[in-house]
Amino acid sequence: MIEQFIREVLAEDVGRGDLYARVSEAVPASAKIIAKSDGVIAGELYLSTLADIEKFTIVWHKRDGDRFVKGDILMELSGDSHTLLRIERTLLNMLLHASSIATLTRKYVDLIAPYGTKLLDTRKTRPLLRNFEKYATRIGGATNHRMGLDDALMLKDTHLKTIVNLESFMEEARKKIPFTSKI
Repeated sequence: MIEQFIREVLAEDVGRGDLYARVSEAVPASAKIIAKSDGVIAGELYLSTLADIEKFTIVWHKRDGDRFVKGDILMELSGDSHTLLRIERTLLNMLLHASSIATLTRKYVDLIAPYGTKLLDTRKTRPLLRNFEKYATRIGGATNHRMGLDDALMLKDTHLKTIVNLESFMEEARKKIPFTSKI
């Protein structure tokens, strides 16, 4: 699933091919990813898959869930110039998006920690990014709640407006949904 996601993300950015690679020679290249602010890193699983697919190397200085401060080297990349320049925006976008979610999540997890409370995430994710964004909330310390409509029956006010008799509805629901599903 992650590999397919990475391939789709790359295809979206690369399109019919990297024009720079058509007019230049590949040379050995390296890069450092340096934090521009404090935060919590997330994206290791996805970026490692990107490196496997695109055949470049990542040396991690911070791992998923680690805190970092402005100026920290998060990772170093090495490979050929065509590859690193082709994946640069994809890598940075995924790292920034996941780490931003993990950083904000950790802020709230730390805030509620003294109360013995768990932070749950939501299904309110961007289209096609649910697994990626829920992964980032886990890295930040939250607990995934529902992945989709199929893993728990949750009745909200909008549902309740369509139910004439809640007691009868619940009897039928218990007969029709899988035994292992929560209501």
